Amino acid sequence: MPDIFLGEEENKPQENTHDDSSSHKNDAKKELVKAGSEELDKGIPTLKEDKKHNHTHLFAAYCENPKKVSFADKLEGEEILLFLRGHFVVNIPWIIKAILLGLVPVVISAVNMSGIIDVSFLTPNYLLMILLFYYFLIVGYIFVNYLTWFYNVSLVTSERIVDIDFSQIVFENVDATKLTQVEDVGYVQIGVIRSIFDYGDIHLHTAGPASDFEFLAVPHPERVLKVINNLIGEANNA
Repeated sequence: MPDIFLGEEENKPQENTHDDSSSHKNDAKKELVKAGSEELDKGIPTLKEDKKHNHTHLFAAYCENPKKVSFADKLEGEEILLFLRGHFVVNIPWIIKAILLGLVPVVISAVNMSGIIDVSFLTPNYLLMILLFYYFLIVGYIFVNYLTWFYNVSLVTSERIVDIDFSQIVFENVDATKLTQVEDVGYVQIGVIRSIFDYGDIHLHTAGPASDFEFLAVPHPERVLKVINNLIGEANNA
């Protein structure tokens, strides 16, 4: 599973120590997130109060300054400023598919009662086993798709950008780059659905051999862009 944890952060001993200037630096970056959000709210529809956006739960896709999130290799003094997943709307296609698959036995039963299809050659025990196995596959399909969405996480911290790609349980890829390595940031929001639900793709171009980053279908892309730009500007001026 990806090395990211939702829960109270543990006070683990660290080998590296930072002076008070590091603490002030992180406080300043958190203020940039707040300031960037306030400034951006003047130009776009105001989001609801911040308490809603700093709470992580099983269906959370956008969190500012999450309090109960940690991940492996997190540095001492490093603060998570943005916690991002794909907007929950992206799950609707596979949810609809799972519902339709769940209705297939009901349709077959109705057709059988009409006499079009005859399954009387199957004993009740066989029918029960087939039905249980069929719904077990549907539950597995739902489980895999939910975990794929849940563990595909993008993090913006006070020091770097972290992107965790997780697919079909067996594939995991974690990329990270320092804020000072990010050269260009942009976002794409195409289509009526994306405009209505306010989500889009963030593209980050990095310097050197580091791979470019993509945050796909994340909520409030304009706000995310503003926050990252503020952090990059502060990091380059430090």
